[in-house]
Amino acid sequence: MKYYKYLFSVLVFFLLLSISLSANAEVEPRAELPVYYPGSNVIMRAGDIVYSSKSFGSSTAIVGHVGIVGSDLNVYHVNPAAGNAGKSDGIYAYSSRHGKGETIKVYRSAHGVKAAEWAENNYASISTYYIPWASWDNFKLGSLDPNYCSKFIWQAFYYGNNKTDYIIGYYDEKKEAYVTPSQVIGSNDLTYAGSFITP
Repeated sequence: MKYYKYLFSVLVFFLLLSISLSANAEVEPRAELPVYYPGSNVIMRAGDIVYSSKSFGSSTAIVGHVGIVGSDLNVYHVNPAAGNAGKSDGIYAYSSRHGKGETIKVYRSAHGVKAAEWAENNYASISTYYIPWASWDNFKLGSLDPNYCSKFIWQAFYYGNNKTDYIIGYYDEKKEAYVTPSQVIGSNDLTYAGSFITP
């Protein structure tokens, strides 16, 4: 009988000890629910490229705009709006820079996460928006400031991925060239993931 009392007390001791240890253990973080682009079933991911044609009228696309989604799910991009040209916008703020009901397409890349990290770390250094359309001034792809949207995305992929040109395929930072939004989304490294309509 003493043996059973002893065995019972040992079991109770270990049970209380395990309860105490588990109560003091750190709680593991739970997986976060996915975040979707507004009104869509497309999950936001770091490194996504968001593209809008910014069409004029109903059919003629005269210019496009591209940004990259960061690890914080903000969109990093360069545009001429007030303040610094380098921007970090939440997806709804980014959407509000476009017309209501505009389609924004989403593209993915295997090399997008490192590009997103570079964009997050460098967007604030851009103070001037400038597209060198009338002269060769500032055409070099290596110059960070001034900048424009598609050049910034090219730089993010290039510098974020150990100076590998995943967008055009053969440019480097010394190249004097212009990178268009359509060249970005036409890259063999990107695949179409879906779209959403601006609220």
